[in-house]
Amino acid sequence: MELLSACRDAVEVEVGRVEQRTIIAKVSESGVIQPDVEVPIAPDVSGEITALYVKEGQAVKKGDLLFEIRPDNYQAALEQATASLNTAKSDYANAKAALAQAEANLIQDSINYFRNKQLYEQQAISRAEFENFRLRYEIARSAVESSRQAIQAAYYRTQSASASVRQAADNLSRTRVYASMNGTVIKLNAKVGQRVVGTSMMSGTEVIRIADLSRMEVKVMINENDIVQLRLGDTATVEVDAYPDRIFRGIVTDIAYSASVAAQGSTDQITNYEVQVLIDPQSYTSDSILMRKLSPGESPFRPGMSAVVSIFTQKAENVLAVPLQAVTIQKPDTQKYQEIEKENTEKNLLPKSALEPQEIVYVLTSDMKVQAAKVKTGISDDTYIEIKEGLQKDQQIVIGPYTTLTKKLKNGMRIKLIDKNKLKESNTT
Repeated sequence: MELLSACRDAVEVEVGRVEQRTIIAKVSESGVIQPDVEVPIAPDVSGEITALYVKEGQAVKKGDLLFEIRPDNYQAALEQATASLNTAKSDYANAKAALAQAEANLIQDSINYFRNKQLYEQQAISRAEFENFRLRYEIARSAVESSRQAIQAAYYRTQSASASVRQAADNLSRTRVYASMNGTVIKLNAKVGQRVVGTSMMSGTEVIRIADLSRMEVKVMINENDIVQLRLGDTATVEVDAYPDRIFRGIVTDIAYSASVAAQGSTDQITNYEVQVLIDPQSYTSDSILMRKLSPGESPFRPGMSAVVSIFTQKAENVLAVPLQAVTIQKPDTQKYQEIEKENTEKNLLPKSALEPQEIVYVLTSDMKVQAAKVKTGISDDTYIEIKEGLQKDQQIVIGPYTTLTKKLKNGMRIKLIDKNKLKESNTT
């Protein structure tokens, strides 16, 4: 009679065994596909677009003409700068001629000065006459020095005017904008007749964006709790929504150091870090069906496509493992702690374990009861978790149902194996 009562009171559970497995931990997140290299094209000078030579989706090569800006004002500026240069050159030539004239005058005045100096010393002329010749000599010397300075100034004006011409010519040439790399036009932001701002003024107007579509990456935002597990070079798998039946390989190429914080200052603050995962071209170029409509070197992905990335962070080979749901958290026994507190009046003598949650797994005993075994866990994948301490291989453990494990099952309870058919019915419903 007691046996029948015990059977009725037994808790139905699903049972499994401690296995030896290889576990690969991973971090999964959804993200957006984008080109590995993309370059925004903005003009260096401002003005009106008069011609566009490309369209969105068109392949271009480095040096191809993309668009033109009305050159009238820049042509006029070049002509004005050229005229200023010619004027400066003329002034420079006049300054050199003036120096030659001043030097000739100096020679004549120096001859008169030294000749009359001898006459003055012989008292053949008066002092006033001699002072007049000396004054003319000093004036001639000053005129020569002044002419030399004028030549120097004219030379620098010529150099300045020449630089202005080069700048005006450069601005005129910049009205024709060329591709800076091989790639595909993925965005066209302007039309003929639209006025754009050059990069010499603020950030400029982005007219075209060119990208290398042969190398694509996925940009994902990883939570601060998971980012510490990632390293450059970690391998990954990429599942693209547009190709549901295919899995592509990837590799982590960049991990941001600055965080992106959402809902900053609130209790719901989320801190994420941007991670870039390059899609390995070999994982799709060998697929003839996927590549049949694409040009050589082109990828089947388009910027903005959604994808799910799984980055593999750690690997543990041939370790003891149990299903994830088999490990539960045992909360601190408050009553037990209070008893210990009465016996230990000094706080520092109280065992910290009395207040710490414990990871446990329920192990089956020979008399169809369960015993809570404290375990130390390691890494986990989607279904299994590593057991570092507390269990042995092939031990029978309780692996479900989840509600029973977390809310009903207690240490020492009697159990019975759940009906497999009943389990299937509950799963289907």
